[in-house]
Amino acid sequence: MQKKKLNICQVSLLGNVRIIKENLINFNRFYLNNFHYIICPKKEKILFSNKIKEKNCIIFDENKIISFEKFKKIANKYLKKKPYFKKIQKRLGWYYQQILKLTFVLNFTIEKRSPIIIWDADTIILKKILFFEKKNSICHGTTSEFHKAYYLTNKALLNNLPKYFISSLCQFSSITLSEADFLIKKLIKIKPKNKNIGEWITNVIFKAITSAHKEYNGSMFSEYELIGQSKLLKNYKKQKLISGVREHLNGKLSKFQKNILIFLGFSYLAYEHTHPNSNSFNMLKRNQTWLSFLKIILKKTSNKFFRGIKYNLKFIYYFK
Repeated sequence: MQKKKLNICQVSLLGNVRIIKENLINFNRFYLNNFHYIICPKKEKILFSNKIKEKNCIIFDENKIISFEKFKKIANKYLKKKPYFKKIQKRLGWYYQQILKLTFVLNFTIEKRSPIIIWDADTIILKKILFFEKKNSICHGTTSEFHKAYYLTNKALLNNLPKYFISSLCQFSSITLSEADFLIKKLIKIKPKNKNIGEWITNVIFKAITSAHKEYNGSMFSEYELIGQSKLLKNYKKQKLISGVREHLNGKLSKFQKNILIFLGFSYLAYEHTHPNSNSFNMLKRNQTWLSFLKIILKKTSNKFFRGIKYNLKFIYYFK
């Protein structure tokens, strides 16, 4: 399947342009035939088009999927009776970008009858990743993440969870036509589908969030976890471990530092430059410090090794 065109969807603000351009260079190096759909705010579309002129990119107005105003109105219809109504308002933009990605890829696979990848706009691919195998996408997993609140929402959406799983929060997710069709059939049981898929998805997700969570947890849904667990329910197989670096970085990595990550088996690098902490603030304007970098890779490499062993042993235990 990877000999065919590789479609990639990203949702982004203008601040990610430098990261996106570097990521495009790497995708073009690893994959001969790849095409990128970059979804951005309407007011930034011209600026994106002026800065990203690669022929294998389309800049897409987010309002064509669902406007933030319409999204917020639907979300608050479910949230208004919850005690966390006021608290969650400042997080709605984070939920909105997930709805945009999920809506786009489900609609794309059905209309184009072609597989697609969601890729985080703050993330750079470091080495070639196999996303698809035969007629299915590969179920990647990481031992670096695990957030119970996501799985409570998924239980409400999917009515079931895989017997054993690790997190699907790998900064990307891949999905095929049959996998998208399976997920849509699951979501239709929550609320019948209407013509506007963006509005329908928003209704479904927030109906599930508000039914699954009586108390507030800022992060109560993940599109990556939903797609990943839906794929496991459709066709269960052992998740393929994959690792990247994103936590605790305080600047841009040098080419040498990136090569160290590649040598150690890390597949991607994420710059979380919009997060409200001192490491993230203005991180794209300074270089990553070596002492911090060495601490990060020492911890990440040891965790990758020991947690990988634990994952493999638990998988054997559950499916012996």
